[in-house]
Amino acid sequence: HGRRVLQVQRERAPGGESASLSLDELYVKLLGKDAKPESKLGKPEEYSIDVTPKALLASGEELEFFTRSGLWNHMDFRRVHRSFIYRLRPDGQPDVHRVIANSEDILKTRMLPPVDKARVIQLFAWIEQFDEENRDTFVAGKISKKKLALYKMSALAFFKFWEISPPSAELIAQGLARHSGNYKSLKRLPAIELVRALRAYKSAYRTFPHMTSPYVFPIGGIGASLHKAASKVLQAHDGASLSGEASAKVLFDESGNACGVSTKRGDVHADCVIAAASCVPERATGGATVVRLYALMTHPPNKCKDAKSCQLLLPAAACGRKHDIHVYSSSAMHGVSPPGTWLATAATVVEGDIDGATAMAVAKRELAAALPLLKPTRKMLASVCATAVPDAEAGAGGLYLLSSCDETTLFKSLVEEVTQTFKSVTGEDF
Repeated sequence: HGRRVLQVQRERAPGGESASLSLDELYVKLLGKDAKPESKLGKPEEYSIDVTPKALLASGEELEFFTRSGLWNHMDFRRVHRSFIYRLRPDGQPDVHRVIANSEDILKTRMLPPVDKARVIQLFAWIEQFDEENRDTFVAGKISKKKLALYKMSALAFFKFWEISPPSAELIAQGLARHSGNYKSLKRLPAIELVRALRAYKSAYRTFPHMTSPYVFPIGGIGASLHKAASKVLQAHDGASLSGEASAKVLFDESGNACGVSTKRGDVHADCVIAAASCVPERATGGATVVRLYALMTHPPNKCKDAKSCQLLLPAAACGRKHDIHVYSSSAMHGVSPPGTWLATAATVVEGDIDGATAMAVAKRELAAALPLLKPTRKMLASVCATAVPDAEAGAGGLYLLSSCDETTLFKSLVEEVTQTFKSVTGEDF
């Protein structure tokens, strides 16, 4: 589009608020400038800990975003070993299962009742042949054929058509479609969006050889890798990147329109400014408060078998909560911790009172369902962060604001917001 881009970051650590930190840096960030990690934890520089880890679904809009932007060419992605979902067994005991993705998974899993297994196999077979550009593939049903009105019907009606029970429909929507909500909330989700999400999840297994989950994650952590990749893309297009600009702020003209950014090297003028909502508090509103727990371990999360890395979802209903709990765990296979160690991050939205409570106390209360999966740990650290979202007028006057990172360990919402912002700025789809 003939635009030159300058990226200005207040923090020194690559990635800003979503940086990848050494163990030394994480201790200072969460415990204070004099805090130092215990020697038993190994060399601090062997850790690359993402403040807000995000795994990438290797298909669909997320993969397209990274390839079209040029970021993919400058990042070394490796597969995430497993994708799991947490549930309570009929006897009330917690359990963890691999998210079903094919017929073999369906036949082996204990999550689905026998009566649903054949129906889900039929659904998956239909999903495999579905092509949104070919209306003939909208026809479903073995005996009585019916063309599904996917653009009009809800996801709830879609599952009812396949005669899949509510608990099984929930597991599929939450695990594969990454839908946050219970069975009744599927009434608000268009069926076509559910089908697109199911296709994207299943097709991700075919993106690279030997995929054992649909996710990939970059060597060295997402914060550092993404920052370095973005800098290289900018340089290749006559742009630039500045870090450590602690006093940087958005400039406005007499009419209140954004007209540039102030830096140590002087003011830089521009016809539009894209910024984190937290950088322009007068144009933002408070979002949810997010709590994160960082656990250093010598084992993969419990009940996750031999997973060298994994994405784990704990649905809200299974935890007695309103919001899901998200866990991402990795190890030396992604260059985030020393050999023989695992690093797990659990996160969720704070639902209780936090006045006077320490970050660790809040984490132990809000993430209680995830704690048994992480213990024993060598060390646990916690953070509680307020988030910011753009207000209703944030897109006016050449200023475009992006929300703070949410509690999920997925790129889904971030890619959706960035691509929408691209369209707002350029008038074109990404």
